[in-house]
Amino acid sequence: MTHAIHHPLRIVLAVALLFAFVAGGCGKEEPAPAQVVNKTMPKEAAKAAEAAQPVAVSVAQPPPVVVYNPAGKRDPFVAFLKVRKKDARPSIGSLFPLQRYELGEFRLVGVIWSPKAAQALVEDSEGKGYTLTVGTKIGQSGGVVTRITDKEVVVREEFRDYMGKKVKRDSSLKLQTVGGK
Repeated sequence: MTHAIHHPLRIVLAVALLFAFVAGGCGKEEPAPAQVVNKTMPKEAAKAAEAAQPVAVSVAQPPPVVVYNPAGKRDPFVAFLKVRKKDARPSIGSLFPLQRYELGEFRLVGVIWSPKAAQALVEDSEGKGYTLTVGTKIGQSGGVVTRITDKEVVVREEFRDYMGKKVKRDSSLKLQTVGGK
């Protein structure tokens, strides 16, 4: 029997606690703000009060001007990697015959010595012969003959490397003898 009595007592206590939470609330309520009472003024007093107050002219100030300074910043409209245009080479038809072929396509056939200077005889891949002197332009890379000896012709070519720097390279055409040496 004691069990039957304690059970309704627990329910009553639970309901009382629930009521205390709901009635008490979780926090304090803020007091209501005081009501504003508008007093009516006679028309003359209102006009006099307006005249006593200085008239404030509101001048709208323009927003400050912001100027963009691109110094030290990358332009988003320029390609990230710069692609350099290749040098405009003239058409092959307008070049001299010695400039139409690569340097490796020429074969040194002989050297002629004269009282003025040495001259070299070269053949292109088609078998046509040309004479070279120091200063003659040869090859598609803009090579110039710098020296002629009895066994070779030295040609200096200028080109740009992958970094864009000018690089000079000396190449030589060696004389082929009958035995292939």
